[in-house]
Amino acid sequence: MIRFPARARMYWLPLVAIGLFIILLFFSLLRLSGVEKDMRSNVDENMLWVITQSQLASHRLQEAVHRHAMGHADAQPEQRLDVLYSRLILMDQGPQRRYIQALGFEPLLDDTLEQLAHIDSLLPLFLLDELTSDDMYRNIQPLLTTLNRMANAVMMEEWEATGERLDDYRDSLMQVIYSAVGILVTGLLLGLLLLWALSKRRQAQEALTQHLDHLEDVVSARTQDLEDQRRRLADSINTAPDGFAAFDATGQLQLINARLAQLLPETECIFSPGTPLHDVVTKLCQTCVSTSAVLPLHQASAQCDIELAGGEWRQLTLRRTQSGGHVMRLADITSYKTTAIALENALERERGISDFYRSFAAMVSHQFRTSLAVIDSGLQRLMRRHSGYSTEERAARYQRLRDTVAHMTELVDASLLTAQLDAGQVSSHQQPHDLIKLVRKACHLHQEALGTTRLLINVEIPPGLKTLQVSCDKALTEHIIDNLLTNACKYSRQGSPINVELSRDANGAYCRVGNQGDAIPDAEQSHIFERFYRGANSTGQQGLGLGLNIARTLAHIQQGELTLLRSTSETTTFQLTLPQVQTQADQCGTQVDKELAR
Repeated sequence: MIRFPARARMYWLPLVAIGLFIILLFFSLLRLSGVEKDMRSNVDENMLWVITQSQLASHRLQEAVHRHAMGHADAQPEQRLDVLYSRLILMDQGPQRRYIQALGFEPLLDDTLEQLAHIDSLLPLFLLDELTSDDMYRNIQPLLTTLNRMANAVMMEEWEATGERLDDYRDSLMQVIYSAVGILVTGLLLGLLLLWALSKRRQAQEALTQHLDHLEDVVSARTQDLEDQRRRLADSINTAPDGFAAFDATGQLQLINARLAQLLPETECIFSPGTPLHDVVTKLCQTCVSTSAVLPLHQASAQCDIELAGGEWRQLTLRRTQSGGHVMRLADITSYKTTAIALENALERERGISDFYRSFAAMVSHQFRTSLAVIDSGLQRLMRRHSGYSTEERAARYQRLRDTVAHMTELVDASLLTAQLDAGQVSSHQQPHDLIKLVRKACHLHQEALGTTRLLINVEIPPGLKTLQVSCDKALTEHIIDNLLTNACKYSRQGSPINVELSRDANGAYCRVGNQGDAIPDAEQSHIFERFYRGANSTGQQGLGLGLNIARTLAHIQQGELTLLRSTSETTTFQLTLPQVQTQADQCGTQVDKELAR
């Protein structure tokens, strides 16, 4: 006797049920497919129609012969003969021929075709009245008799086939019903087996859960003491105000406290368990921004300050223990370090301001003394030799004194504005303004001040640009443009024009001021915006070296920029960039561009 394993005995009943389910389902589908295929087979119905039509065509031929004999002109026996001939030809082809052959009427069909051919040869004689209607009847009557016999045989065969088909359908339907019942019973059996398996599984899970609970209780009871000791140690470590990490005598990381993770970023990457002390220090130095010193690992105690990316500072202390290991201590010294750095920056700023005002005072006093000396000497000459000067000479000396006074006024204004900028007293009240109008106004004022014959300013505006709205402070922007025009007049060649070009793009609005004069050397181009810096080509020109520095500072206050665009032997051009204000027309144009792009 064959004995199956216990696990195999658990599966044989479900496997048998599933196999039976598949077999019954396949058998049902097979029987239904056979019924459907048999229902589509309608050769006998087609044959019944063909033989009926042939019989009807023969009677109509006989009727047409009779009507022709009676003298009816519309009898048309030829057409009726053609119709009968087509019906018999259809019976003599394809499945109809095979059907007639299966019934044993193939000789009769051949005899019928021969009779029809004989009638076809007699019909012209009948139509010419050379043959009587009785002769035609005698030749047609055997054809009618043969067709009647064949029609009766086909009808009887159809009745018998229909009965057999209905019997087959009934047997197939009963077999399908029995199979469906078997499938239902098999499905119920499979459902019961599934419920039984689920019940067993749930029981096994409950038993496993109980066993796991018991094991957990045992393990929990055995490790309770160790857990208490670990908790006490963890509480002691976590309550420490500073972060620390402990390394054993081999330099391997043993433990860290939670405070260390709060004080350092990427703690998991740096202080992973088992990481050597040297790797921890290396990764720590790579993570921080800067360190105040290098930690010597061979010393008994070492300390350094480290700066993190967020501007926070930590003090790192490394001490050797008696067992040969190391303890790393990390303290937050951000507040102390921030205060120290702020004090150091304030001291440095005070030193810079003191140096700046010392240099500024020396420069201003020198410039004021020079201007006052020029004014004093000019007035003394006018007083001593007033009557000796002609009208043109007196006008020239008066103009020189006025230029000197204007220069002193410029020095005073620059000094006051520089002091206000250093004190943070200059603010920008930005509103939409038309840069084209501001530039035209500044150019007009310069031309009026110096005379149209002495100053030629060309303002270039792109075609179609009627207005150029920018967000700026009107007074500050006018001061910048005035400074650029003044510098352009100072350093341009005699008689050469000043070119002012306005444009815009997606990044902002631009005002470019260029003059034709000596090029600024490459070594000086990076220093021209510094305070008190004056280039080699400024010799003989009045000024403090504050104009460009003030202009750039005023541009920055307005979220703009002032740069040296180019400086060659042909032209020197400065560019002022200001934020652009988009008008309603520009917004509509931008929307149209977006729609076209889509």
